[in-house]
Amino acid sequence: MNKIILLLFLVVTQAFGDICLSQAMKLFGEVESFQFQAIQQLILYLFGSPWIWLGVGTLIFSMLLYLLAISKLDVSYVLPIHASSYLLNALMAWLILHESVSGVRWLATSVIGIGVFIVGLSEAGVTLPSSKPKRRKGNAPFMFLLPFGLHLPKIWLGVGILALADSGGDILTAKGMKQLGDVSLGSVSAIAIWLGKIITHPYILAGIGCYALSFLMFISLLSWADISLIRPATAIGYAFSILGSAVILHEKIPKLRLVGIAVIGLGVSIISFTSEAMV
Repeated sequence: MNKIILLLFLVVTQAFGDICLSQAMKLFGEVESFQFQAIQQLILYLFGSPWIWLGVGTLIFSMLLYLLAISKLDVSYVLPIHASSYLLNALMAWLILHESVSGVRWLATSVIGIGVFIVGLSEAGVTLPSSKPKRRKGNAPFMFLLPFGLHLPKIWLGVGILALADSGGDILTAKGMKQLGDVSLGSVSAIAIWLGKIITHPYILAGIGCYALSFLMFISLLSWADISLIRPATAIGYAFSILGSAVILHEKIPKLRLVGIAVIGLGVSIISFTSEAMV
């Protein structure tokens, strides 16, 4: 499958799945407690909501596309491109869910989009001009991705938990897919063999467990705030995922890609400074 088409379908399915989940949680209302009875009520609702089923089905398909993408491309490239789904999220939230998307949110998502474009240039082999010799630097660029503030309100605490779980899933599944190697999907039997390897690989299973925790946290966040706020805020997870791709997966991250990731982080920082996010 063409790389551009693969990433396009990945982004669109991610955004549409998120919108379905957001609609479901708007109908459910706010998750106010994590006690057993409240969690049981939430789980029963999740199994009975057609919006949840549509959203989960779309996101499962998106996950398969993601696994296919990271089997062929660097995680440090796929994840920032994946962040362009935030632009579609904001647009769909405005058009379909009729959310009131503030100017600050549009600015933040636009900045994230610029970061995604820069990351795309890095894959095309475009380099930044520099008169200095190349040398390996520390992890300072990733600091742009951290939300600023001395305390963690409810939403940011949830975003932090989601980001850690999501990035853990990214690194574990990527490590598993790298071990499986390149895939050939030329026949039904080849697809069945590929899926069989995926659901039995320990790293991928552990990654799916992390994604399950991330999903439950994401559902809770959607009951607390609009998706046009939540999705861009969760881009903080790219800090951990990209760092993990460099340290654990030993990927070489071009300087231009780091610039794009930093710009994406700037968009997250803009979101974190809005008073409506700090609740």
